[in-house]
Amino acid sequence: METFEAQFLTQYRDLILPSHLKALYAMKECRTSLSHLMEVQCTECDHHLIMPHSCGHRSCPHC
Repeated sequence: METFEAQFLTQYRDLILPSHLKALYAMKECRTSLSHLMEVQCTECDHHLIMPHSCGHRSCPHC
């Protein structure tokens, strides 16, 4: 997304619906340090991990 975002928005911004922009920005921040964090704990060994939340958008390939 980083590679083509500026060019895409320059060329198509007037044609993009607000809901599409919202989807693009959600996917861009999905599972990054920009999203909220959660603590995950293993019930077997008590190991803890801090993981970023996913965006949950239906168009996101990660979610």
